Amino acid sequence: MNSGPVLEARGVSRHFHGVVAVEGVDLRLERGTIHGLIGPNGAGKTTLFNLLTGLVLPSSGTVLFDGHDITRWSAARRAGRGLGRVFQRTQLFQTLSVREHLRLVDPQHLGGNWIEAFGLGPWLDQKPATLPHGVARKVELCSALAARASVLLLDEPAAGLTEEERQELGRLLRLALEQGRTLLLVEHDLEWVVDLVDRLTVLDFGRVIAEGTPHEVAASPSVRLAYLGEEEAQEA
Repeated sequence: MNSGPVLEARGVSRHFHGVVAVEGVDLRLERGTIHGLIGPNGAGKTTLFNLLTGLVLPSSGTVLFDGHDITRWSAARRAGRGLGRVFQRTQLFQTLSVREHLRLVDPQHLGGNWIEAFGLGPWLDQKPATLPHGVARKVELCSALAARASVLLLDEPAAGLTEEERQELGRLLRLALEQGRTLLLVEHDLEWVVDLVDRLTVLDFGRVIAEGTPHEVAASPSVRLAYLGEEEAQEA
């Protein structure tokens, strides 16, 4: 195992026909941590996820995974090396049962102990159309863990969940951490994410405006300005 961050972006930028989506972003994801990525709508969070997972190639900059330069690797090659992703909208095959989804990624063990941890036993023979939203999210996360991804990128995993489901999701993410996984997540529920993560990176207009512990980020004037607006931030 290499020392240093398990996933790193160095000066990563992406321009779309002259429009700057991400500009000069540096990000270090340390092993065995939960790292949050936050920012206002349109800040470039999903584009950065796409750059890290290979769905989009950068206009400039470098992406490193476990010490290897993967900047030009395909998304499939990155996934094969252990870089997993759960998308903002559920990405389940409508014709497959929960059991079949898990068999696809883990033919021999069918998800192993993760099925019990996620409470999916009663749902194994159900198809996505019959699953409550919270259960469908669990199936996606369980599938990613069963596929043995060492690093998981989660795009708004708590979106649409009830308070009870958010708390349950937090427990499952901490369990994944205990099992040696590393997590990077985008989330709009700031109260939930601040209580969960070890470090936060804040994007605004495609640039990093703050990075540090949740406490440090919450105290940053730049973050207050991005979320509250200039007048409100000055008055607060």
